Amino acid sequence: MTMIISAIFLIAVISVAVMVKKKKTEKTAQKDSKPSSTAPQAKASPDQEYKAILDSLLKLNILTRKDKDFSIEMTRKIESIIDDLMVVTPAMMERYPGETLTYEIKKIGKNHLYKTVKEYLDLSLDSRENQIGMFTKTIESLHDVSNRSRDIVEKNETAEFKTMANFLAGKFS
Repeated sequence: MTMIISAIFLIAVISVAVMVKKKKTEKTAQKDSKPSSTAPQAKASPDQEYKAILDSLLKLNILTRKDKDFSIEMTRKIESIIDDLMVVTPAMMERYPGETLTYEIKKIGKNHLYKTVKEYLDLSLDSRENQIGMFTKTIESLHDVSNRSRDIVEKNETAEFKTMANFLAGKFS
């Protein structure tokens, strides 16, 4: 009789464990099937992320230099931003990997700066003349951000992180 009760108890425990595992599998499958805009698609290593940023910055540099109608002054300003981002991004990724400011700086280096310049360069010359004021203002803002971020990293001003991150999220996102 004790043997039968033990066997029933063991079967019950195994059944509960199987049901719990099945529920977890179903929940995981549901989460995987729903696209989440806040979850990263595939977690890249810091080296891969930095390489992607460098690739974007290199493409941007080539893009600006190939356009014969793009001013040398603006090319220099953008190259200054690129230089700042090349210095500040790996330092921030290493020292402050989970910070919002690090995320925003990576986003500027990987997407935003390239997209901004590319959209401007894709305009006709007449349209460029109409948009030069807004474009210059955006590039100046990005230049200020890259310089300020470099100062924050060099001086280890962690108190400025949240303020700067909120500013960037509101302005460039």
